[in-house]
Amino acid sequence: MSGFQDVRDVMDISGPIEGIPRPPPAKKQKTVEKRPDGITRELFALLGENPPPVAIVENKFKEKPRWMGKANPWVWKGFKNEARHDDLVLHHWERKTDASDDLTYQFSKFDVKVDVPEYTDDEYEILKNDEWSRDETNYLLSMCREYDLRFPIIWDRYEWPYKNRSLEELKARYYAVCRGLMELRTPVGQMTPEETIAFNLTNFEKDREVTRRAMAERQFNKTDEQIREEEMLLTELKRIVGNQEKMYEERRDLLQRLNYPGTSGSIAAYTGSQGLAHLRDMMLSTNDKNKKRKSIAMGQANGGSDAAQQTPTSANSTDRGGVPGSSKDRDGKEPKRQVRKLTKEEEMNYGISQHEKLSSGVKLRSALISSNVKGATAAKVAAALAQLGIAQKLTMPTARTVQKYEQLQSAVGVLLDSKKLLEKMEHEARILKAQLDLREQES
Repeated sequence: MSGFQDVRDVMDISGPIEGIPRPPPAKKQKTVEKRPDGITRELFALLGENPPPVAIVENKFKEKPRWMGKANPWVWKGFKNEARHDDLVLHHWERKTDASDDLTYQFSKFDVKVDVPEYTDDEYEILKNDEWSRDETNYLLSMCREYDLRFPIIWDRYEWPYKNRSLEELKARYYAVCRGLMELRTPVGQMTPEETIAFNLTNFEKDREVTRRAMAERQFNKTDEQIREEEMLLTELKRIVGNQEKMYEERRDLLQRLNYPGTSGSIAAYTGSQGLAHLRDMMLSTNDKNKKRKSIAMGQANGGSDAAQQTPTSANSTDRGGVPGSSKDRDGKEPKRQVRKLTKEEEMNYGISQHEKLSSGVKLRSALISSNVKGATAAKVAAALAQLGIAQKLTMPTARTVQKYEQLQSAVGVLLDSKKLLEKMEHEARILKAQLDLREQES
């Protein structure tokens, strides 16, 4: 044993000192869980320390009730109903208790009376109504007190000579009396919040109630066909409201196509020959100015040239063709000639055309026909042209023919858009007319 301890000392391994016994390892205490009801001991032992995966509930019958003490006896006891005024004594079975023999009915607390107002002679002078006498008003208040403001029953039992009152008239008179008495006894500015709420609740609108009842009766008497038609109209209305923004956008787009820009100034100064000549000179000078500005900008981009160093004033004076007494005439320089501009008729006769941008290569003019309509409308335009007997490929695609063909395509596209919008507006008009007819029938 000592050799083994020397080996431990050489290897610097700490160990228990010889002669001192080691403490025994601590035993793991097992928690004993109570076996639930409905599971056998062997099956519960197989679970080990893990809890059961599901709750084990055993179906049992309800336990037998445990009666404590003896049953209380019942007695035949008499009572009086305070709602009656004839001192009638009724009897019923009741559990025997040590309480006093009181004949008060236990359900008499639910006999709540409605507080119907009463007025004096001076107050009635303010509450007078030409259509109601005081006797009839007293009769109405007594009926309200007797039947606890159940106005359908009051209207059914209401009998006054030579008077056939409606339910709304009875309500209007009663609430008018209540509202007038509250306002007489307590001014509106001095009412408490509870009194203000009660005062506002007595505001009865007779005309509105009559309209509401008439609408309810019409709704109740509707047939199945009318209900289906109303549901269809509501569905269509919801669809129209949903597409309203889209329709407004299409309508604005169509109006922009149909409208032309209006003139803001007067043309009276250009109606004569002198006015037209002056307008022509102004247009030519403006065109020459624009060309000169472009040439100046190109000259500056190329590093500066004589045209770039020329000022706009000198350019304008040069373009005007040499006015007598100008600086150019005094210097002896030759003024710039004006280039004669061809009219549209002359350009058509000579076959001259101008293009902003041309693609490279040789192409047929018929292949350069551009469609001014896009999307689903293009197919409809092509179908409309085919219906009119106009081919998509022109036999003689001259410049004028191609221009007219493109204008025709644009016109047909605008016409189709107008037709689509017209159909939508006619559909809306039919729906609104149907709603108007339905309201007239209901009224």
